[in-house]
Amino acid sequence: MMKNYISTGKCIWCGKTIPEVSFNTKPHIIPKSLGCSEIGVDVCDDCNHYFGTAANGSPSIDLSFKEVFNAYKTFRNDLTPDTWKKYRSAFFSYHHRTGTIKTKHNFNVKQFTSQFKRGLFEIFLQAYHKKTLNGNDSIFDFVRDYARYGNGELKVFYAFNNILMSAQDDYYFPVNDKSVKDIYDYGVFRFWLMGHFFFLEINPIVFNLYGEHYLTTQAAKILVPVLGNERIFKLENVMDLDFFLQRFNPENY
Repeated sequence: MMKNYISTGKCIWCGKTIPEVSFNTKPHIIPKSLGCSEIGVDVCDDCNHYFGTAANGSPSIDLSFKEVFNAYKTFRNDLTPDTWKKYRSAFFSYHHRTGTIKTKHNFNVKQFTSQFKRGLFEIFLQAYHKKTLNGNDSIFDFVRDYARYGNGELKVFYAFNNILMSAQDDYYFPVNDKSVKDIYDYGVFRFWLMGHFFFLEINPIVFNLYGEHYLTTQAAKILVPVLGNERIFKLENVMDLDFFLQRFNPENY
C-alpha cells in the first residue's frame, strides 16, 4: 500500500487537498544526498516535483541548494589529490593540481542565486510545518509566492565570519516559541545550516519596520571579530557565501 505523507491533508504550497492532488512522494526537508533523513508532511506530489525540476533555463531549486552545500561539505575537509574524484557538480569543476575551481559553461550566477534563495525558503516552511502543522497560515503567503511560484523576492541575510563555525548538528531549525515570536514581531526567521547562519525575511511588511533592529542585535551575538570585515549582509550573489572556502586559500585563487 502506498504511503501518504500527510498530516493536515492540505498542501502547504498550493493549498490543494486530496483528491485534487496526491501525497505519495517523500518530501525531504533537506536533500537526502546531504545526509538528512527528515521527511516533511503536507507537500503534494505536484509541488514536490516542482522544486526538483529545472524550468525556463534555470536549474531546479533543489539542485541549486544541493550544489552549494555539497561543495561546502567537500571543501571544509582536508583536500587531497583524490578530492576531484569524489567531487561531483553540475556547475563547478575542481582542479587539485592548480588548486583552482572553475565554473562550467552552463553556470549563470543570477539564476543560480535566485534558485538557491528560494530553496532556503522551501526548507524553512517544510521544517516549520513539520514542527507546528501551521504552515498554511496566511503569514506565509509571501513565502509561498516567492518559493513556489517565483513571484516577487524575499530577502536573505547571511552572517559572514572569518572562522569556520561548527556545531553538534549540521542542521538546526529552532522552531520554538522564541523563533515563532520573532517571525511575528520582526518578520525574520534565523537558522543554522552546515556552519552558516541565515536570516530569512518571512514577512516584508513587519521586517520593513523592525527587521534592521533585529539584525543589528543578532550581529552583536553571532559575529566573531577577527579581521574586522565580519558582517551580516543581504545575499545577492550566492558566490559571496564562499562555499568553496576560498578565503582560507587566497594563494590558490
